Amino acid sequence: MVDSRTEAMLPNNNSVQVDPEARRSGSLTRSDHLRPWLPLLCASTVWLTLITRISSLLRDADVYWHIEVGQWIVDHRAVPHVDLFSFTMRGAPWITSAWLSEVLYFVAFKFAGWVGPALLCALSASIAFFLLASLLLKRLPNVPVMILVCAGIAMTAFHTLARPHVLIFPLMVLWANALVQASEARRAPSLVYLSLMTLWANLHGSFTLGLALIGPFALEALWTADKSARATVALQWLRFGVLALGAACITPYGPESILVTFRLLNFGTTLATVGEWKPALDFGAFNPVVVCLIAAIGYVMYSGFKLPPIRLTILLAVIWQTLAHVRYVDVCALVAPFLIAGPLGQHLSWPPLQLSRKVVPPTGTAFVAVIATLLVASGLILATKDHSPPLVPRVAVEKLKERQANRVLNDYYFGGYLISQGIPVFIDSRAELYGPAFLNRYVRAISLDDLADFVKLLDEYKIDATLLFPSTPAVGLFDRLPEWERSYADNVAVVHIRRTPR
Repeated sequence: MVDSRTEAMLPNNNSVQVDPEARRSGSLTRSDHLRPWLPLLCASTVWLTLITRISSLLRDADVYWHIEVGQWIVDHRAVPHVDLFSFTMRGAPWITSAWLSEVLYFVAFKFAGWVGPALLCALSASIAFFLLASLLLKRLPNVPVMILVCAGIAMTAFHTLARPHVLIFPLMVLWANALVQASEARRAPSLVYLSLMTLWANLHGSFTLGLALIGPFALEALWTADKSARATVALQWLRFGVLALGAACITPYGPESILVTFRLLNFGTTLATVGEWKPALDFGAFNPVVVCLIAAIGYVMYSGFKLPPIRLTILLAVIWQTLAHVRYVDVCALVAPFLIAGPLGQHLSWPPLQLSRKVVPPTGTAFVAVIATLLVASGLILATKDHSPPLVPRVAVEKLKERQANRVLNDYYFGGYLISQGIPVFIDSRAELYGPAFLNRYVRAISLDDLADFVKLLDEYKIDATLLFPSTPAVGLFDRLPEWERSYADNVAVVHIRRTPR
């Protein structure tokens, strides 16, 4: 007797039945040479694509301050607990949940210059998609795996940057697979995976998402388990959840790293002013996220594919967060495939069809030849590409140094570069440090939404210079104020200096 709650997880009535006699005779067996190569093919595609655009991987100015923090940690053999880089929040409480990533990026930069952090980023993304393809192949045939992995590559392309969040991509894949696999087996994950949580918590603050996923999958395991086993399953998941929470606290900051997430979520609508927290929807331009979601909706409507209720709820929550915040696109790309893989395999009747295929492993010679070709191609690409970060206000900052400006009103994007040059910033991308009130006031000020408060802000913080994008509305105002002079301008930045220092 099959429990109705597990019925959706079993093969449908259209499953292909393979005749045992035909299977023994080998008349239905087909050789599959592609399957063993798929993970390497996916990883190589990601790797070669990313290293051809190293400059793009470095386009986010956060990489500057992450490297500076990494250097500070190495030099002081400690982690920061207060702000060290701004003049507006100097000495205020601040921690970095990504301290280990920052150390790794600093070491990579120390050994290889700007190409180091870019290669570290590309390597992590490549490993993640290698793991994603390998694990999906245990549940699905070749074509669906290729579609899911290619969709993931397309979705994460614009958000794959030399920043800490990329270094946890492989951990996210392994963690999601462990939770899904355990839930489908109606048990808790192995305690071995707790080490992943500890590593994740020291690499990036998104580890709280990994903790949040435990609850839904525990509920699914309980829902599908036999009534007689539910108490045991509940205790297993409860133990795993408590230990995972404890593992997440094994950082230099203890549980404080978890509280940072709640402080960010309390920003409300102000959070949408931060680039990676903006909505992902943009129908006015090509958007891989929208294309993939529309294609998925089309497939579901055409094929009649269904998900069990709890699994569907988890997937819809991931999609909603992705549409609400750009930064969740990585979760949709790397976690969502595991949510649908098992039921999709049953929908496609993959388990019985597997018996009609013979996977042919690659020869050692072929594997070595492919790796050698990949290394040679990588070397040629790296030798011919520009490795410098784009949109660097290098000359503008030199002008600021010449004028000995030390209280600079800077554009949000330029904060990281100013930190790397030893100039205290007005603001940078550490939103949790500045808080929603300060961030909202800053945005309204430089966009001239509140002109009176903008003038007040200049006096309140004794601003003696500015470093803004040419397109920033405040630039035009500074050009017209008699106490300010335009000192320098190019296509990257504009510098204004106060004529009468305060």
